[in-house]
Amino acid sequence: MPGCSSSASSPVIVIVHGAFHPPVFYQPLVSALQAPPHNYTVLAPALPSTGSDDSVTGKTYVDDVQQIHSTLLPLLDAGRQAVLVCHSQGGVAGSAVAENQTVVDRNTRGLPGGVKAVVYISAFAFPEKGMSIIGFVGGEENVKGLYYTEGPHYKLVAESAGDQFYNLLPRAERAEMGRWLVHQSKASKNASAHFVAGNVDVPKTYVVCTKDNIFPAPAQKALAQASGCKIVEIESDHSPFLSEGPRSELLQVISSAAQT
Repeated sequence: MPGCSSSASSPVIVIVHGAFHPPVFYQPLVSALQAPPHNYTVLAPALPSTGSDDSVTGKTYVDDVQQIHSTLLPLLDAGRQAVLVCHSQGGVAGSAVAENQTVVDRNTRGLPGGVKAVVYISAFAFPEKGMSIIGFVGGEENVKGLYYTEGPHYKLVAESAGDQFYNLLPRAERAEMGRWLVHQSKASKNASAHFVAGNVDVPKTYVVCTKDNIFPAPAQKALAQASGCKIVEIESDHSPFLSEGPRSELLQVISSAAQT
């Protein structure tokens, strides 16, 4: 897991990755956050619902939250504060990570530290409990062509996935990135969320990726507004952390959230 030492006064940045995308995809962002002038401690855990084999079967955001908590809560107990950075499907798990763990929540229980802010990146930042990803997109028929069911888990249609996820990258890079994608638990797509962005009571910023081929910008904005997020627009595809210009803008958004 990427990480580095940092001042106890600086918040921990927690990257909550999206479906099909293991942490290696986020390494350019992690490295930039760790480097001067930022020097953040960064957690980028691999989540159980995403993986290269059948171990993902049956895993949902609940399992992902447990994994994140296993590394984050000891730091919060030591007095650190955290900013959650949630990409795509990571918006579901990332929101639930904040349940009872904000600075105010923990302070009322006499505990130090806590989640101080959340940044959503083209994410499923649901405004109401009980929502699911498959329900939000209107059923599995609306994601045909991106991935298909193979046994107990979803598997991407690799031939087209790169062009859809990374449409602003050069074609050769899209194909290369597509080969790194892994399986995603079917259960994670159908799980109803019990604690969502609309329930998170800390400053929330939503990065709308205006050139996103996967998640249209109007739908992103609708979720952001309904969930009470500040909106920042970046001219990017679904993965702004992979391109230098959008990544630089994303760093500014995260740094601003960390300084609130």
